[in-house]
Amino acid sequence: MKKIIISMLLAWSVLMLGSGCADKALDASRAGTISQSYTGTVQNVEAVKIKGDGKWTSIIGMIVGGVLGNQIGEGSGKDLATIGGTMVGAVGGDEADIRSAQRITVRLDSGKTITTVLPIDANNPNRYQQGDQVTLYITNGRVTEIR
Repeated sequence: MKKIIISMLLAWSVLMLGSGCADKALDASRAGTISQSYTGTVQNVEAVKIKGDGKWTSIIGMIVGGVLGNQIGEGSGKDLATIGGTMVGAVGGDEADIRSAQRITVRLDSGKTITTVLPIDANNPNRYQQGDQVTLYITNGRVTEIR
């Protein structure tokens, strides 16, 4: 029973890891898409938190929870503790995937005002301030970059 459970958990982990790698490739429909750029002035910036997809943190939480749960009890109780630890760890890991972001309001030179939320990460390391002159790039109705 224990070997079956461990094999199932490992197989699930491999599937999750494989699907995580697939997310890094752009969809073929993105090829040749057109981005529009707009210039404007930052009107307001608010620090916010956003929740990520939780894949990696869930996997790590699942593994840690399974290992810790496996330390409890004996026999079928140990198996149940391992399964429970895995489930609790996955949920806890998902909740741990919260990142810093900015809600940015920009008044475009055209007079239109837009607001977007961008994570602060390697793709968007800038921290904007009121009064900054920026260029927004919008692809398929989404702000993809601000410079």
